[in-house]
Amino acid sequence: MMVRRTIGTKPGTGGSDGAAYLTTTLFRPAFPDLWAIRTAF
Repeated sequence: MMVRRTIGTKPGTGGSDGAAYLTTTLFRPAFPDLWAIRTAF
């Protein structure tokens, strides 16, 4: 919410959607390989 208030509807760097893009990545793990290996053992 704080980022959305700060960025608003402005586009992000590289032409990304800014806050809308960050919302889509909110629950995506940053390092999926590490998340996968955690449950392998």
